[in-house]
Amino acid sequence: TTEAIWEGRILTTPRGENGFGYDPLFFIPTHNCTSAELSSGKKNRISHRGQALRAILPLILDLFKAPIP
Repeated sequence: TTEAIWEGRILTTPRGENGFGYDPLFFIPTHNCTSAELSSGKKNRISHRGQALRAILPLILDLFKAPIP
């Protein structure tokens, strides 16, 4: 398993048109915008899901290299 953290805070007023769920309310101080104001590519690069996927991908690829018992 992997774990990742995406620092932010919750707004009371939604901002942005992209994404889904809490995206319009999740404000990312390092980018001065909500996740709904990011492009999907940028969001995937900086989000906790993107970070976790990049961390586990080498492990998954190694599984395919291992011999099947």
